Amino acid sequence: SSGINAEYGDGQDIWGGENIDLSLRVWLCGGEQWISPCSKVAHVFRPKHPYSFGGDNFNVVMKNYKRNALVWFDESQLEFFFKWKPQAIPVDAGDVSERVALKEKNHCKKFDYFLKEVWPSMPEEKDCLATGEIKGLNDNYCLDNAGSSDTHGQQLGLYGCHKMGNNQFWMYRKDHRIMGLLYVFEVLGKTPGSSLNLVWIDYNSNLQFFDYDTRTSHLVHRATGLCVDRDGNKAVVNICNEAAVSQQWTFQYTYPDRPL
Repeated sequence: SSGINAEYGDGQDIWGGENIDLSLRVWLCGGEQWISPCSKVAHVFRPKHPYSFGGDNFNVVMKNYKRNALVWFDESQLEFFFKWKPQAIPVDAGDVSERVALKEKNHCKKFDYFLKEVWPSMPEEKDCLATGEIKGLNDNYCLDNAGSSDTHGQQLGLYGCHKMGNNQFWMYRKDHRIMGLLYVFEVLGKTPGSSLNLVWIDYNSNLQFFDYDTRTSHLVHRATGLCVDRDGNKAVVNICNEAAVSQQWTFQYTYPDRPL
């Protein structure tokens, strides 16, 4: 009844991002999602696509993501999206005015509704003390999800900073949790050398809070008093040592009205 059907949005190409657009149409424009009890859904990803992206699959997918952002996000959310995916900035997403008009015609809710009612654990930029890369203060290594943003329990890695957001983009929330797209940092253990991992947010856990010491540039795990440290290409916690450059970190984006 919403007038926004379950087809590809005009201007979406081939593959990538259409799942996000379809979902937002349902949540924000009066659709329904039905759950079949005891059903099982699987996704078998083939070794290669049986169709062509015209030799430019990266820009095709990024175009679709950018169209979604231009249609559904407000100005501040769009600015945050471009920090998360700066490679989308130069991509030509085409004209989205008809999609925006269709959204307004059907009285679709704002994306704020989705963040508040559907995904309340996902912060906006205004809910963060710092965002972006968490980089070694004296080197060019960044905390990285090690290419497994959807793997619960993944140990954080350290790789060369690439300024492309995505797997190196973090949100240091006002509640002092550090979050990626899905998961938050948690220390698995209470002793030096314990690993720093990505897990689901747990509001009953005291193991997911970190304090940033602006004097020493340390990220201190509140429950243990240990500092985030680098062990090869893995992230761990160790006894805090002001002389250890491997324990000194800096955030890419900070905000004067929200001091660390």
